[in-house]
Amino acid sequence: MKNLTYFLIALLFFSCSTDDTTIDRDAVFKSTLGVEASVSPFGGDELFYADVVYGSGSRNHLDIILPQSTNLKGVVLFFHGGGFTAGSKEDAYEAILTQTMKNILAQNIAIVSANYTLLSTPGNEGVISALEDGSDVINYIQSQLSTLNIPANKMVLAGVSAGAGIAQWNGFREVTNGQVQGLVALAAQSSYDLYEWENVFEGFSLDALRQLSPTLETLFLDFYGGSEPTQAELDALDYRDFMDANDPPVYLYNTAGIEVINAFGQLDFDVLYHSILHTDHLRFKAIEVDQEFSGASQESPDAFVIRVLN
Repeated sequence: MKNLTYFLIALLFFSCSTDDTTIDRDAVFKSTLGVEASVSPFGGDELFYADVVYGSGSRNHLDIILPQSTNLKGVVLFFHGGGFTAGSKEDAYEAILTQTMKNILAQNIAIVSANYTLLSTPGNEGVISALEDGSDVINYIQSQLSTLNIPANKMVLAGVSAGAGIAQWNGFREVTNGQVQGLVALAAQSSYDLYEWENVFEGFSLDALRQLSPTLETLFLDFYGGSEPTQAELDALDYRDFMDANDPPVYLYNTAGIEVINAFGQLDFDVLYHSILHTDHLRFKAIEVDQEFSGASQESPDAFVIRVLN
């Protein structure tokens, strides 16, 4: 009878301890992040913290999705696409990405999806504002690693289109080399020195196209904060030129064709932004500097993430 009593007391103690730990964990997250947990967009039992503030800008909000396990392997920071004119962090929850995200979460890897400054956001200074927001997301998550039980230096930067540019600009910089273990660039551009694209497309002249396309001219000036960029500004945005052997491995996947001018004599913006020639240009640089790269012919994006974080 005495043994049974001890057993019941012990069972009660450990049950209460587990509940208290769960309560304490949620309380800590709420206190630190400033928001309460809500229902996961993936329909699972993940802890979901929406609209966490990471900076002072009007679009400086991010979502954090945490697997239930406290033994996390790392975190993926995801940046949405939209040509720096549209899109939102909720794009990460669309059907086309759902299974990839679920596969990552199932391996005890957290996901962060962030908004950033757009070219239409009041007070923006061009694309550099979005790129620097990406840096702020990295710094914010770095500051919360201990609270979120995410191991140090176990980060992957990922994005689609414009988001892929944010991931590359930040991931190829020396300041992040020790923190970031991999980059996923889907529908990516090869540089934000747009004149570098003349080395991507045969016979391509950016200035000639700017004269022919008022839409492109407006986008060009908005991209650089409303005025002609200096060479120093272009150099600071040429993340392809940042690439070296010390950079983390990069996963590249584009599907658009190679003809910038379509059969109707019109500029094809999908090809201009997402051509397979952009990823070829990045691969050639990776080979030149001995940087590891991967793609769809080797593995899926989620398999890449899981591999580099293990």
